Amino acid sequence: MKIWTGSLVVLLVLTGPLQCQAGAVRVGTTFSQVQCEYLELDWKKIYRKTLNMGFDVVRLGAYWNRIEKKEGEFDFRELDRQMELAEECGQKIMLVVGMKAPRWPEYFLPVWLWEKVHVRNGSDISADPNVRERVPIFIEKVITRYSGSNNIIAWQVENEPFNRSGPNEWWISEEFLKKEMELVRDLDPLKRPIVLNVLSFPNKLLGFLSRLMYKKNPILATIDLAQIPAVNVYPVIGHKIWGAGICFRSEPTERISYLKGLVSYAEKRNKVLWVTELQAEPWEPGHLVYKGERAITCLPGSFMGTFEELRSAEIDAIFLWGVEYWFFRKEQYGDDSWVDVACDILEKERPDRPDARGILI
Repeated sequence: MKIWTGSLVVLLVLTGPLQCQAGAVRVGTTFSQVQCEYLELDWKKIYRKTLNMGFDVVRLGAYWNRIEKKEGEFDFRELDRQMELAEECGQKIMLVVGMKAPRWPEYFLPVWLWEKVHVRNGSDISADPNVRERVPIFIEKVITRYSGSNNIIAWQVENEPFNRSGPNEWWISEEFLKKEMELVRDLDPLKRPIVLNVLSFPNKLLGFLSRLMYKKNPILATIDLAQIPAVNVYPVIGHKIWGAGICFRSEPTERISYLKGLVSYAEKRNKVLWVTELQAEPWEPGHLVYKGERAITCLPGSFMGTFEELRSAEIDAIFLWGVEYWFFRKEQYGDDSWVDVACDILEKERPDRPDARGILI
């Protein structure tokens, strides 16, 4: 076993809204204007390019701190624009709602709420009475506003809710998460499926450490609770520990065996397992956002390989994680290889899909 890890993403099988050829894998991605800002990119331009690529599904986050900057005042203009552009080109969307959303710092509480939260590091943030009061109000505003959109195929409630994450290593309790899910179901007249996701640990050392950290296995708990359970898989994860850069890596056979076990566990509960994040960007030791020229934790060829592994594990929908980084490479270094590999994957899974390379200028 080598010390390293990575990011994997699976996408859901839906009948009706998405039509793919027999045996094809549905391919999605996550777009975040937050990540574009970290990379100093124009998010509107990058979002349009993302839509032009022709993904089956794009996952968006309803970032609370950007929507309710002042208590009780909701500004949806940014998310409205994203939804409008998706609608114009017929792009299917999965919308993440709640206090956690994709990208750092994980919890996107507005500043005015942060100041009221008094929860210790490493504990259940949903135990805070201010959080318990305000989160349902925010979720209701989001669901009510977008429940009429036919482009939304699923809701994701929170992002990795059971994982301890963010600068404070908080997590969300199962009891509170169930209430959030029930609220979304009650508010959505179309009763679209609800996705819950969780970080996976194909690396044996990280898997062992996670078992020490959690009383209840967060992956099995997610599969048990979710309508559509999803895992995030990172073949290579970089961390800086005591000043030294360390990478946690899992091997292909190790990942395939691990994922097949999770697929089997889900199937026994009559559920389909998604991967909401397949690592397709670097996770370098000591870097929140890697901007250097030479990455070691992920390369274009490596995420193509991991994508094929997911196919062999009988995962039929995969979200590639890192679309913002691909365009950063293109703009900063003139490196088309990341976008090209993603386009190759899309073309292979749906040969009838237009090749996006000519319009990604």
